[in-house]
Amino acid sequence: MYIDPAAGSLVLQVVIAGVISALAFMRRARRATKAFFVSLFNRHHR
Repeated sequence: MYIDPAAGSLVLQVVIAGVISALAFMRRARRATKAFFVSLFNRHHR
């Protein structure tokens, strides 16, 4: 199977962008979850 350089480069860019986007999403979701539980426990102890 032959993949020309332009298509291969495009596929590589899409894969790298997907990985970076997934990492950013997971980081943001983890921060939001942590902030939710911190606020929940802080409200409980007052």
